[in-house]
Amino acid sequence: MPLVAVVLTFLNEERFLEEAVRSVLDQTLTDWELVLVDDGSTDRSTAIARDLAAQNNRIRYIDHPRHENRGTSVSRNLGVARTTAPYIAFIDGDDVWMPGKLAEQVELLESMPDVAMVNGAGRYWWSWDPASTRADQTYLIGGAADRRLDPPEGALAVRPLGREATGTVDLLVRRSVFEAVGGFEERFRGMYDDQTLYLKVFLRYPVYISSRVWLLYRQHDASCRAHSSPIDTMRVHRVFLDWLKDDIERLGDARVSAAFRHARRRRQYQALKARVPDRFKNPVKRALRRAPFQDSVTPG
Repeated sequence: MPLVAVVLTFLNEERFLEEAVRSVLDQTLTDWELVLVDDGSTDRSTAIARDLAAQNNRIRYIDHPRHENRGTSVSRNLGVARTTAPYIAFIDGDDVWMPGKLAEQVELLESMPDVAMVNGAGRYWWSWDPASTRADQTYLIGGAADRRLDPPEGALAVRPLGREATGTVDLLVRRSVFEAVGGFEERFRGMYDDQTLYLKVFLRYPVYISSRVWLLYRQHDASCRAHSSPIDTMRVHRVFLDWLKDDIERLGDARVSAAFRHARRRRQYQALKARVPDRFKNPVKRALRRAPFQDSVTPG
């Protein structure tokens, strides 16, 4: 049985898929299996993935019945279900791993038997495109660097309960933990899908956040993030908060519940601000800051 199961999901990634797979093949740790999950591609990426699988017995190609598009969360869960390794990693079809990603993350998890998941720093990768004028940007998940976070500290640090970035799925998680929390929430197809897994794990298990950059998160015009309108983002964010409320109520942690109430108020303020004409936004913001919110919440 391989040590690490790598699940690579893709939808119409003919430009980048081979480079993503190559970054897995180039890992210094070689004890892995790779499942390419096709989420209903209509371009050449289906043929590319099939060819890659035919060339290497550690790579498998799968898709949904009738070659349907089911969304990222369903595709990732399907990929995990078709593997057996005790550690699980994820990569999207347009991203790239650094060569030491798996070896270093496995070493960290094996040195901390009670830690459920290891995460690295995120890097928004613009420089892959020679025509780009934007500089790459690196951020720390939860604002943490090279430290262990016990539950629920990780969840309280990242949005929406905290102020820091949650990050992409640059993680290595124990299969036992992934299965215990139910994997990705399948109602989320492209936005907030990563956050559901992060928060379920952060709320319940110790995690380790590294300052190492293991993933290059490619920025391009065809990505899901680039195609998300502010209205779509607000709508899915509302659904995300409704889902999170149910999960938090099951936990019954007073600190987490208070942080969630703050998050709901911030969301209500942001929704109101989006509907206010620009010339009135500063007066409305000042008025809301003076409002007697419960728990002394300051919207922002």
